[in-house]
Amino acid sequence: MLRKILLIPLLLACSLAQAQSPTQIMWDQLIPEGWDPYELFDQYTEEEYNALSDEEYYELQKKAQEMLTRAPVVEHLDGKQVRIPGFVVPLEHEGTSVSQFLLVPYFGACIHTPPPPANQVIKGSLTEAYVLESITQPVWITGMLQTGLVSSKLGEAGYNFFTDVNSGYSMKVDIIEPYVQ
Repeated sequence: MLRKILLIPLLLACSLAQAQSPTQIMWDQLIPEGWDPYELFDQYTEEEYNALSDEEYYELQKKAQEMLTRAPVVEHLDGKQVRIPGFVVPLEHEGTSVSQFLLVPYFGACIHTPPPPANQVIKGSLTEAYVLESITQPVWITGMLQTGLVSSKLGEAGYNFFTDVNSGYSMKVDIIEPYVQ
């Protein structure tokens, strides 16, 4: 009987550790089922699209950008402990030490190209700065994922130019480590 009583705390501790272990996710799992960023363009044939006036084209581009900026998130991931790979786009850094960043699914996103949809950007914050080997090398981040639109200003080195980048997710990062499969 005493053995059973002593095993209960051990079993509880093991089940709590398993419940809190992160779920590894990939970027496609951050997109709600059925959301199609191209649906706005699908209503046009190639011929119709090419025949748009400048004003119609501008309005369509404006609607498309708004759709990407406010891309929906997967609500059931809110508050989940996850691990996901990606590329770091530094927001707050000193040299190669990064404390605030955007995690994106592919290298170059937000830097020389328009940002991905908001549901493909995670704003990460670290308690202690992480020394980034290179922005070309992917990392794993682990922490509690939060849903909700967050806007960040991203500047380009040497220029007084800032771009607003919206992220549909944020994370207080517990672990950041080089990507290894």
